[in-house]
Amino acid sequence: MPFVNVRTFKGALSNQERKELQTKITDLLIEYEGKGNPEFKKFVWVMLEEEEPKNWMIGGTTISDVLDNNLTYKQNYLANLSEK
Repeated sequence: MPFVNVRTFKGALSNQERKELQTKITDLLIEYEGKGNPEFKKFVWVMLEEEEPKNWMIGGTTISDVLDNNLTYKQNYLANLSEK
């Protein structure tokens, strides 16, 4: 039984993007681990965890700071949050 855990920061993906990502991961596991058998789908677990941007850091900068300093990125982030 495959279990995939994807972690990202809250607001990075819209509701539709989350669903598409989970579906594509499921499809890949069916294709490779399940050898293309569609019945394998019932054994695939895909968990998507979202954390607050302040809890993520890259290159010594929190994602919150990245959002604050990049207007386009911040607008996309806020648009995705509003879809929830």
